[in-house]
Amino acid sequence: MVGVFAQSSEIVSVKFEGLRKTKEDYILQFIESKPGSLYDPKKVEQDKQRIVNLEMFANATAEVTQTEGGYVVNFVCEELHTLLPIFSFGGIEENFWIQVGATEVNLGGRGNKFVSYYQYYDRSSFATHLTFDRIKKSTWGLNLNLIRWATLEPLFFGNNEVEYRYTNYTVGATGMKHLNFTDRIEFGGAFFTENFKRSTTNPVEGAPDEVDKNKLLGKVSVTWNRTNYHFYYIDGWNIQLNGQTVQSLDTDPAFYIFFHDFKKFKRIGEKGNFASRLRLGLSSNEESPFAPFVLDSYLNIRGVGNRVDRGTGAIILNVEHRHTLRDRNKTAIQGVLFSDMGSWRNPGGEFSDFTNSDNFVLFAGGGIRLIHKKIFNAILRIDYGFNLQQPEVNGFVLGLGQYF
Repeated sequence: MVGVFAQSSEIVSVKFEGLRKTKEDYILQFIESKPGSLYDPKKVEQDKQRIVNLEMFANATAEVTQTEGGYVVNFVCEELHTLLPIFSFGGIEENFWIQVGATEVNLGGRGNKFVSYYQYYDRSSFATHLTFDRIKKSTWGLNLNLIRWATLEPLFFGNNEVEYRYTNYTVGATGMKHLNFTDRIEFGGAFFTENFKRSTTNPVEGAPDEVDKNKLLGKVSVTWNRTNYHFYYIDGWNIQLNGQTVQSLDTDPAFYIFFHDFKKFKRIGEKGNFASRLRLGLSSNEESPFAPFVLDSYLNIRGVGNRVDRGTGAIILNVEHRHTLRDRNKTAIQGVLFSDMGSWRNPGGEFSDFTNSDNFVLFAGGGIRLIHKKIFNAILRIDYGFNLQQPEVNGFVLGLGQYF
């Protein structure tokens, strides 16, 4: 009589190769192919992609072996260097900024994040952020931050521009609730002080010499993330809804801010990557020079200048095509063509401001990305943008990482 062995469809073992720092039990929280579960090749593929999406791996492959007792799944991971110095900079004409510090996106091998840096951008600032991604393997996380932000801020009083020395000290904390592998809710608040002190002496009607406020910030955000990574290529979409309320500790009324970000990415062939970002924002519509939405080269419109204008509403669309020009084992080079456009509502203005040509800007340009594939977010960005309506308005914008 010949013995017949019934092969089980159960997964008997899950292994991980290539881990230098990341803990196996942390990765196991993000996969469905676990010992004791039924083997499903589609789930293994999804698990492989989830591992890559954790930001600490450049790539991952899955090797599946069938035995008489069941299936053995082995994930071969290409772990990135995640403890890195920060040395980034950017600049446009007559304006330059630099950051020096350190960042870690896999602290303790469990996806915790730490960032601390000194920045010179008109004036000296520093910031420290600490994120505990999933406390004790739960679906809860915590963000802590301590910030001193100091710049020179151009504020607008009618047709007059007045420069202020702006200083902000912030202590904040937010909690995170992970709804599943990709989506989360974040909520919390901060206490901060703001000081605006005039750095120019020319008299301007309505422009105070100094403004000093103590404020409380409350905020909530919801994120739906359906982006997949393959090295520096991105495919999918991401939506984030944000709401904030700011209450001054004096007689000023509460101030509200709402904004929505929608990002869409699409692989085009083997070397192309389409990327777009749509931001819609509204705030309390006070006729004040301290409006929250800023027109700025580093934030939304490349080449426009440094904090050119402010508004209580914003509609911004950034579109770019990234095309790989060179790809080697450790490095890559991308060329980029982009268009940035936006419209603002004036402080105290109407919704019709969005359709006013005076409030609309349209820029286009090109750039290059120098990429190190073995280091997290090691992308040097150089862009040149110019105004399609006024070509004489233009500038270079440098920075670290993709623009969005």
